[in-house]
Amino acid sequence: MDRDRLKQLTQEAYEEGVGHQVLPSRARAALDAFDRSAGHLDELFRSAPDDPQLWQMRGALLYSRATAHLALDRHEAATADLTACVDAYGRSGLPDAALLAADALIRRARAYGEAGRPMAALADVDRAIGAYVQAGAYESPHPLLPDFARVLALAATVQLKVGDVDQALACARQSLARYQDLTRQRGGLGREEAGYMADAAGDTASRLEAARGNWDAARAVNQVVREAAEAGVGNLGQALAREGLHLRLSGRARQAEPLLARAEQLAPGALAREEELAALPFPPSLAQSLTAAESILRDHGNASLSPREVAALRAELTDHESYSASVRVRMGSTFAPKAAALASLAHLLLQEGHVAEAWRTALETHLVCDSLVRRAADAAEDLLPALAAPWRDALAVAAEAARAADRPTFTEDVTTMTAALATALDGG
Repeated sequence: MDRDRLKQLTQEAYEEGVGHQVLPSRARAALDAFDRSAGHLDELFRSAPDDPQLWQMRGALLYSRATAHLALDRHEAATADLTACVDAYGRSGLPDAALLAADALIRRARAYGEAGRPMAALADVDRAIGAYVQAGAYESPHPLLPDFARVLALAATVQLKVGDVDQALACARQSLARYQDLTRQRGGLGREEAGYMADAAGDTASRLEAARGNWDAARAVNQVVREAAEAGVGNLGQALAREGLHLRLSGRARQAEPLLARAEQLAPGALAREEELAALPFPPSLAQSLTAAESILRDHGNASLSPREVAALRAELTDHESYSASVRVRMGSTFAPKAAALASLAHLLLQEGHVAEAWRTALETHLVCDSLVRRAADAAEDLLPALAAPWRDALAVAAEAARAADRPTFTEDVTTMTAALATALDGG
């Protein structure tokens, strides 16, 4: 079959799959179409393995097929497709290849998060946000503003599920601010944009603002989410139930009553679901974990670190807003002794039975080390020797904490990262 005909068949099958994805119930049909497209594309590659256009087509196809896998809760298949997608865009030679890869990375982060793989998920969050920051998308106005707002919204959901709640809230707040900028610039948002704003950024910000007693901020977010639901984006009954619950919890029961009554009419049981969700505890943030370490050290007169030193380290790492590991540290070349301190504190927390705090401290130490080495690129060999010992120590504590918490997928994640570090230290 000639190449033009194969390209036509590839594109037709791809478009058929995308058409099926409009309805979640058609995910299997979408997969069948994408598989046919992939088969035709493989034939094209046999005669032109280095064709940039084919790599671009493969990247788009893998991204869409991964979305279909995720709709069917096939997280392993989705992450495999997204990994290949990142590689394909890298080979495409496209000017915006890094940003296309970033979109795949944030999707893969969500898949890893759903599969209980926090280290892999949060590293992808860091890379995805970093790509957009490097492109200048944090400015407003900017042509990439809608994409960056979406990436931040998705990052917020990943951080909320398997990351640091402070960073989850920072991502959600920044995403909402960018959507507000877009609304002012355009006079409104598209349906898909409103969905990310309400269901990802809005949901995360609302829950966390309320959990911290920031009732004015929570109500402001709730109003945005309700307005989106009234426009047909999201579940109006659920939005009203959350808004009413937050009003009641903040002492405004009279204002809450009509909202809660309407919520129960539209979505019976919505209030009970919101009450159950609001009662769920959040894991400790890095700031809370280091505060716990400070408290322990006050009872350890001969400890290697003083509470004052830990307080200074906590302030340096967490007193400024950050969306991912890369923003934790301002001067990477000076991080090695701080990594050693963090690994030591993680070990102390674990010894004292603070398993969740030990996990958070060890995980964040790994993430910062990983980010520093990745951003150093060719200069990574200069950083690795100093970071190696504390990095290994942090991963060892993380493994022990994961076992203590009986989290097999966390343990698997640590094992994978430990092996990767050993390979890097051995020279690849």
